[in-house]
Amino acid sequence: MDINRRTLLAGSASLALTELAGSGPARSVALDLTELRGALHWHPFVRSLLCRARLAQGPADKAGVERIVRDVAAARTGAKPLVIKWLADPSCAFEHLSEYGLDRLLEMNVTGLWRRAGRSYSVDDPTRNSWRRVPREVLADIFRVEEHDRALMAPKLRAKSRAVTEGASAEAVFRVRAVAAQIGWLEACIPIMAAQAVATVEGLLLTGQPEDSEQIRHQLMVFDAYELGLLATWETPDAIIYVPRTSVI
Repeated sequence: MDINRRTLLAGSASLALTELAGSGPARSVALDLTELRGALHWHPFVRSLLCRARLAQGPADKAGVERIVRDVAAARTGAKPLVIKWLADPSCAFEHLSEYGLDRLLEMNVTGLWRRAGRSYSVDDPTRNSWRRVPREVLADIFRVEEHDRALMAPKLRAKSRAVTEGASAEAVFRVRAVAAQIGWLEACIPIMAAQAVATVEGLLLTGQPEDSEQIRHQLMVFDAYELGLLATWETPDAIIYVPRTSVI
C-alpha cells in the first residue's frame, strides 16, 4: 500500500471506534497505549511499532540518527561519504538552503537518500492471514503527520507572504516561490516516511515476509530515525541538512 504525503494528511482527522474494536460510539483516533495493545486485529509486530512511535519523545539522539543515515547511505551504490549538518529547526534549514540561490537549487537532484525499490505485494494476496491493516488515519495520528507537515511548510509560507506584503515585484515573488518549491523537492519529512514504512512493513508481513527480512530491516531504518528524533533531511551537494523532530513539540 502506498501512503503518500497527501493521503496521510487527508485522513488524519478522525476514525470511528467501530473501525478499531468492532463496536462502540465514534471517537478521535488519539489512542492511548492500552488501546493500541488491545487492537488485536492488527499484526502484533505492527502494534509494537505503533506503541514505540507513540512513546517517541525527548531530545533527538543525534549520534544514533547519524549511524542510521550512514547505514542507509552505505546501501546505495556509489554513495559518497556523508557530510552532516544539524540545524535547530525548519526555519533555520529554510534560511540556510535559500542562501544557495535559485539557480544552484535547481541544479540539485530531488531527495534520494531514503528511496529504495522493494518487492511489490498485494493487499489481496491469498497468503495473508486474519490480521487487518491499520487504517491510514491511525498512522497519521500516531506519527502526527499533519503537525509535522505544518512545521515544515511554515517558513516557506512566511517567505511567500513576506515577499507579497513588502511589495516585491512579480518577478521577485516568483523567485521566492520557486526557491520554496525547490527546497521542498530536496526535503524528506521523516514522520511521513516512517508512517509509510510501518504500512509497508505491515504489507510485507501479511504476504509472508519474516520480521527479520532484508526488506523489512530497511524500512525499520526509517522508523528508527523517526523514533530517535529526526524530523527532516535535505540533500545538497555539500551536506545533508538535519532538523530534529523535538524542535516542533
